[in-house]
Amino acid sequence: MPSIDTLRLRIFPLTPEQVRLWVEDLPALERELGYSYRGIPLEERPLEALRRLLAQAEGDPCRQPYCTPWMLVHKEDRTIIGSAGFQGPPDSRGEVEISYAMGTAYRRQGYMTEAVEAICRWALSQPGVAHITAETDLVSYPSQRILERLGFQKYRHEETLWWRL
Repeated sequence: MPSIDTLRLRIFPLTPEQVRLWVEDLPALERELGYSYRGIPLEERPLEALRRLLAQAEGDPCRQPYCTPWMLVHKEDRTIIGSAGFQGPPDSRGEVEISYAMGTAYRRQGYMTEAVEAICRWALSQPGVAHITAETDLVSYPSQRILERLGFQKYRHEETLWWRL
């Protein structure tokens, strides 16, 4: 599985077994990875959607990076500060949807912009990926600013905003 290093972050996807630990035994995941977890509480993540996503990648290593959370590790203090990832493999149009979440103490410091830029660059270098999409709530201004800074364009405005890079 890939790993990405930026100036301040190490970014990597979890294996299916590590996702199970994240959901069922966070202290065991922290021990396995050697990092403490300071991301958003797992209760705020849609666990059923995560299980469906993992099932899409079963037995297909090419799909796995698109079907698992990527951890964002602060290099200096060796702490998992957030997560990002895709909502599945590229579709027939070559689009993948990205989502992300940051621990409260690490917001508004540019970490998520750094992470989203790196993950998008990785995805766009992969075969079959032509565009990255993202969905934001209408009032999720910090998330919208991240996407705008990275060159995403709004292409649909409904109950949520849809963006494309």
